[in-house]
Amino acid sequence: MPWKQAKIRKTMIINVNKISEKGVSFNDIVDIDPNQLIEEESYFAEGVNYQILFRRENNRIRAQGKIRTTISVVCVRCLEHFDFKINSRFDVLLFPIKMMEQKSSALNPDDLEYIFYEEDQIDINKILVEQVNLFLPNNPACSPRCKGICPNCGTNLNHETCKCEPPQNEIKFVFGKSKR
Repeated sequence: MPWKQAKIRKTMIINVNKISEKGVSFNDIVDIDPNQLIEEESYFAEGVNYQILFRRENNRIRAQGKIRTTISVVCVRCLEHFDFKINSRFDVLLFPIKMMEQKSSALNPDDLEYIFYEEDQIDINKILVEQVNLFLPNNPACSPRCKGICPNCGTNLNHETCKCEPPQNEIKFVFGKSKR
């Protein structure tokens, strides 16, 4: 399916009773609260463009889709914001929360890694937030060549050279003495 521009929406709730085995699809752009991102000081540089196909599979719902967005994150080396593009696909299973509450034999221990929904409603935003957070790197770097900041004066070494003296490498110094 080609991406299409849509009206930006804040939230989208799906009633699972309207999902058949053939499925129901959604294509939209939503704004998501940046406080839900796991990376501190991160924010969405644009709305989250998504496509999701929901299909009923017995007592569970399969959600297959893709997400495209840009997140502004802080580089762990130089501490500057940079844009991180997300263009990913996902395939998740959703179960009614009452299956977990009843400790049903229909769920095996592996199913606990899946998403649960309540009161026959699925919040698409929860799925999108989870998928975006899963795609974000643990230690985001603006570039593999990022030089970071000087540990002494805090100068961003990508933009200028600091005037600090190079630190003495104590390990080389110790080994240098032992070679004598």
